[in-house]
Amino acid sequence: MDCYAKAAQNYHARCGIMNISRCQKFFGVGHIGILISLTSLSLLWLLDRVLHHVEILNPPGPIRIAGYVLIAIWICWHLWCIKAIDQWWRHDRLCTKGPYRIVRHPIYAGGTLLGALGISLVLNSWIMLLLPVLMFVAYSILVRKEETMMTAVFGEEYRRYAARTGRLFPRIFS
Repeated sequence: MDCYAKAAQNYHARCGIMNISRCQKFFGVGHIGILISLTSLSLLWLLDRVLHHVEILNPPGPIRIAGYVLIAIWICWHLWCIKAIDQWWRHDRLCTKGPYRIVRHPIYAGGTLLGALGISLVLNSWIMLLLPVLMFVAYSILVRKEETMMTAVFGEEYRRYAARTGRLFPRIFS
């Protein structure tokens, strides 16, 4: 390692900056989660077809409307998350505002609790209701890697933030 690389490494260590890829910074574990979610959605859809589509409600009108409402809320939630996380993407600062005040991983939480549940209701299938459960389990495991990275980048600031916010659900009792 040349002296410039060593100096840069020392500077990054002193400033709490970790060399992470652009993909890690922008997507965290999201790209793996999306792959798992789409695979789960496909497999559950196939299982639903094999079991001759076990409906939640017949006629499905009200349940589908509820699903579309959840999906609309999810889209708004997701846009709010993207706007708020700009602090991290552009300025390398820990984002603790907007939906990040409520949970540490609001994009994943919204996708699981609003998006996946909304899709399940639109499809009007008891089998598809397993999708949010599978996504919650997957993201609960995947975000630990992201949290390790965030702790390495932000240190004590991230530990304090994690102590006051829930991972995928709001922390009600501190």
